[in-house]
Amino acid sequence: MRSIYYLFTRFYVLIFFVILEAFALSLIFKSNTYQEVKFLNTSGNITGTFVNYLNSIKHFIHLGSTNSILLEENTRLKNQLYFQNKYPSDSSLPKNSTAYKFEYIPAKIVNNTINKSINYITIDKGSKDGVEKGLGVISSNGVVGIITNVSTNYSLLMSVISVKTLIGVRHKKTNALGNLRWNAENPFILQVDGFSKTLPIKKNDTIVTAGFSSIFPPDIPVAFVKNIEADESTSFFNLDVKLSNNISSLSYVYIVKNEKKKELDSLQTLIANE
Repeated sequence: MRSIYYLFTRFYVLIFFVILEAFALSLIFKSNTYQEVKFLNTSGNITGTFVNYLNSIKHFIHLGSTNSILLEENTRLKNQLYFQNKYPSDSSLPKNSTAYKFEYIPAKIVNNTINKSINYITIDKGSKDGVEKGLGVISSNGVVGIITNVSTNYSLLMSVISVKTLIGVRHKKTNALGNLRWNAENPFILQVDGFSKTLPIKKNDTIVTAGFSSIFPPDIPVAFVKNIEADESTSFFNLDVKLSNNISSLSYVYIVKNEKKKELDSLQTLIANE
């Protein structure tokens, strides 16, 4: 305490000058649009550089676990390729589906939030890389979110951990359809509704993408059932599910491009307008 008092008494003139300078600059920025814009652009660039520096440190720290994930994914892809070559007529890989033809664009996460009611993730791929608004984003472990804004070099996607996100899902064992949503409470636990009480749903059952939209391929992992409650006012279950993805620790994702998306969306629009 004495050291703080000594520091203040010795440098109080300098401290007071810095406070007044900051106050004067704030008045200038508030009363002059040009100076305010220049300040915001400069501070934005500085902040972006600092965030990228912190992300580089974070990625270096998690390099070992990231390499392990990539190794597991490469093994899985090699197994799928072997199966496809051996049994081409029976292959159910999404990119070879008769209804869908998918292309995957790898991207690196620049910024990520999970502590808000609507969470966004920034990735380092934009319009120059073929990214468009409305595309789905997945990782090697499951669904991540949907692209909402695109610039030349970056894209912003709404995370699956958002109150505005609604994704069609399917109970893997019974093929029953439901909807994945979030109640803005626990960012690691989401909710699924639409499953009838007559279904034999159990804890740890797998929830996957329904595959009936143009955004996500079918059978992409989404979550695992953690809690089952019967809704007394309806004939449906209310499920709490744990995401197959750990959104907070992701470093790399894949943007999903369905080459038939525009055609499918145009047909859906016609149906909706009837």
